[in-house]
Amino acid sequence: MKKLALIATLLLGASSVFSMEEGGWATTYESLSAFDSQLGARPGYVKPIIDNLGNVLNSNWYVSASVPQSLTIEFGLPISIIPIGNDDRNYSGTIEYGPISYDYEVPTIFGDHGNPNVPSDTIYGNKTLNGLGVFTYPYLQFGAGFYHARIVLRGMYLPAVSELRKFNLLGFGLQYSFGHFFQYMLPPAAQPLDVSLVFGYNSSTIGYRPDDYDGELDLDVSTTNFSVVIGYKPFDFFEVMMSLGYQSAEMLSYGGLTCVAKEYGMPTADFGKEISPDITVKGNNGFRFSLAVAFQLGKTYHPVIGFDYAGKSSFTLNALYLRQQFGEDPSPADIAKQKGTTQKDQPKTTYTSSEPAAESGSDSWSGSENPEEDWNTNTDAEMMNDSAEPATEQASDSEDF
Repeated sequence: MKKLALIATLLLGASSVFSMEEGGWATTYESLSAFDSQLGARPGYVKPIIDNLGNVLNSNWYVSASVPQSLTIEFGLPISIIPIGNDDRNYSGTIEYGPISYDYEVPTIFGDHGNPNVPSDTIYGNKTLNGLGVFTYPYLQFGAGFYHARIVLRGMYLPAVSELRKFNLLGFGLQYSFGHFFQYMLPPAAQPLDVSLVFGYNSSTIGYRPDDYDGELDLDVSTTNFSVVIGYKPFDFFEVMMSLGYQSAEMLSYGGLTCVAKEYGMPTADFGKEISPDITVKGNNGFRFSLAVAFQLGKTYHPVIGFDYAGKSSFTLNALYLRQQFGEDPSPADIAKQKGTTQKDQPKTTYTSSEPAAESGSDSWSGSENPEEDWNTNTDAEMMNDSAEPATEQASDSEDF
């Protein structure tokens, strides 16, 4: 169980060293004192923790540039891996003595060890963290999309085990795709193109208490990601994506630690020393770029492989992800047909006759609903008028006579 806690702690990026390390490695007190401004805070020493943590948490907010109109459900365990390189193991600064200044480079918490036989003021790296080749961070993710809008929820919780006293992560993301507004107007070869906006936010709390210490080191981590995602899907099972955006990451330290280490029943050199973490360290804040390919294999399996760059390189190996769409969206051709139909609200009437339409008898018909009865009635009236006219003429003739 203790070994499991140590592995989890390493994944979270907190230092895990044993008191009074030999071989020129930093002691626990030396490493954790970097978080205390009263002990000569060294943000550069612990900055690789938030650099790596920020890049990992700002990944995997999207698995496609398109969000369907019909209901879509997704679930998985996204994975982002960052190789730990030389830029994680050393940091540089400048020391000024009046008008004279010079640059220096010293190990970070992931850095190398020094020569234990040569006195030095340098605090070297953590022996355990120095052996790490990659950095990652586990969490579960759930998403749902409907009418081209998508919401993403992610989280993780681990109980207090040995040195790891607390660990929780909550995050949410939003995405909206705009392809349905313009795809139907594009040539057929360009219709698989889609564009979406993505926002993601994470909040995580990590509590750590090393062996031989009372108290706890607490770290609050927050990250944000704003990105534009452009995707092209030439086949139903394959999509190429590119994103451009901005990310931020920040780590706030607080809590308190007191060394109670003893050796052979006697207090060690660090016994009774206190550490009061109080510094805030920013990660790789700024431009973010990524390239990725997504596969839809069958109805549900949706792996994503990609490359991200935000101050340093990382890789998305999202192999454990499921995504399923319930229903079928209209094609761009169907949307174009609908748009064309709605533009013709009333059909146009054409006239072949040179006479105005108002003179047409069909437009001014005032007869009864039975044309045959109207015809008979009109005929009888005309016959009566015709027979009445001669009688009148005969009467006038007789009077003249």
